[in-house]
Amino acid sequence: FFLPARLAMAKFVVALALVGVATLVDASCDSLALAKCAAQHNRPSLPTKGAKTTVTFCKSASTYYGCIAESGCLSSLVAKDCAGDFDQGHCEGVSICTPAVPKPSPATKGGGKDAPSPPAAAAKSNTPLDEDEFDYEKYPPHAAFFGYIGATAALVFANLGAAYGTAKSGRGISTMGVVYPALVMKHIIPVVMAGVLGIYGLIIAVIIGNGVQTTKNDMPNYPAFKGFAHLGGGLACGLSGLAAGLAIGIVGDYGVRSSAEQPKLYVGMVLVLIFSEALGLYGLIVGLILTSKD
Repeated sequence: FFLPARLAMAKFVVALALVGVATLVDASCDSLALAKCAAQHNRPSLPTKGAKTTVTFCKSASTYYGCIAESGCLSSLVAKDCAGDFDQGHCEGVSICTPAVPKPSPATKGGGKDAPSPPAAAAKSNTPLDEDEFDYEKYPPHAAFFGYIGATAALVFANLGAAYGTAKSGRGISTMGVVYPALVMKHIIPVVMAGVLGIYGLIIAVIIGNGVQTTKNDMPNYPAFKGFAHLGGGLACGLSGLAAGLAIGIVGDYGVRSSAEQPKLYVGMVLVLIFSEALGLYGLIVGLILTSKD
């Protein structure tokens, strides 16, 4: 007499515990259905060695957890126990352990005042704001490293080319200006062209820097594909600017002094400078294309 009474009391206590946990975890849980599951079924014990006991355990586990799932009370804690039992018993149908996504109530669909609205950042980027649910494969933290390296490469290499072109052609202008001071302003073109290369790198660096974004919780919102594209765009613009600066510096140094002695060489020098500057422009165009990739 006492043994059945104790078993009934134990089932009642387990039912109350499950109802309390489900009520705290999920408001959509059917407490009456959960209590009925706890009263009719018991959580199966771990199987011993033997095919018959394993089959019996799997059937009992499927019945027990299936009843809880139908009542809508399969919380994350119960789902973890369910997955552990199915794994230890080598049972099939472990998909039953996945908690169902609660459907929105009519009040929430109607957009009432009491209906909670999702954060704007999550609605725009479709990325989870919870760190435990964050998709690190799609938005790896190291992707921002490649983006910032691309911005740095664009600015640094382009400024290196601009600095070399300005210094090299400036030396030629200074040497020529000692003998022909009236021609200094006429031959200042190489210095101007070399300075424009730094602006190319600055444009790409600003675009890449603004493209590296995070959510309101400081979680990265920057995919790896975009990081690699920004790295390639920064290198394309920076190295092209460096090559253009080398060409402008050498042509400006020798061309300025030669055209001062022979004025007919001035037009040819300007054409060479234009095609040297085009190298940096090509890098800017490719950099803009790559930085616009999503």
